[in-house]
Amino acid sequence: MQDPVILERERCVGVCRRRAELWRKTSARNPVASELEEARARANEADYLADLLERGEDIAVIHVSGGDESDA
Repeated sequence: MQDPVILERERCVGVCRRRAELWRKTSARNPVASELEEARARANEADYLADLLERGEDIAVIHVSGGDESDA
């Protein structure tokens, strides 16, 4: 039996990947510039979160280059 933490991480990665795809499909259906940008940004964010979860890294050890690090 797999570790419950690993199973939950894999579940979350799947959710993020599906959300990214949903936003990409939304942007393809709705060509309004502001909405395209919003959909693109949300898809990128979902992919970023999925990648982070997939690596299993502790977010506290990830360094942000420049800007405010309070949201890291």
